[in-house]
Amino acid sequence: MKKKPSPIPEILGTSYLPEQLPELRGAIAIFLGRSNAGKSSLLNAVFKKDLARVSKSPGKTRSVNFYRWGPKLCLVDVPGYGFAQRSREERDAWKELMASFFDKVPDSALAFLLLDGKREPEAEEFGLIDGLHERGVSTHLLLTKCDRLNQAEREARRRGLEAQFRVPGREIPLTWSFVSAKTGEGVDALRRRLLEYAKEIPISAPTHDPQRSRRGAGH
Repeated sequence: MKKKPSPIPEILGTSYLPEQLPELRGAIAIFLGRSNAGKSSLLNAVFKKDLARVSKSPGKTRSVNFYRWGPKLCLVDVPGYGFAQRSREERDAWKELMASFFDKVPDSALAFLLLDGKREPEAEEFGLIDGLHERGVSTHLLLTKCDRLNQAEREARRRGLEAQFRVPGREIPLTWSFVSAKTGEGVDALRRRLLEYAKEIPISAPTHDPQRSRRGAGH
């Protein structure tokens, strides 16, 4: 039996303003995290194609970028948070865009929160996880750049996460894994999870009106 070819990813659209956001239907996989957490690099590794623009300067993403991967799956790359050099106006615009985006996120969506493997979760991560959980959105924590961690450091991270998330009052069904866009560790497993998730969702992926986005996807 011939192996079924993998779906080809493509840029679906870009939204810079709340009114440009499309309706979200179908299999929606959201990638979010602090600026410079490695979202774009990881997406390119998953796609096996350089679709997401990678910048050496953190905080360059100003838009919500949508990628179609097969007939049903839409991956969403949202602007990173926590970049202090942004102006107050830029931070306010980010908050408005994010609030409008999450208002449209269905509870069938799957969120991947990226965290640099050497960083401890902070208030932003806890807030996002709690907010997504309240909306009924499953969240998987991706510890990025794991090629920089030795085995002792990885075990320490596992114990730390257990202590931080498996406590009374915060019993959220959170899962996590190590990934590295540089070495490819964990990327195949992530790719399989995304494709399996898409099979579970019966509705077609969202459409994005290109006339509502005047600029191409980029960071």
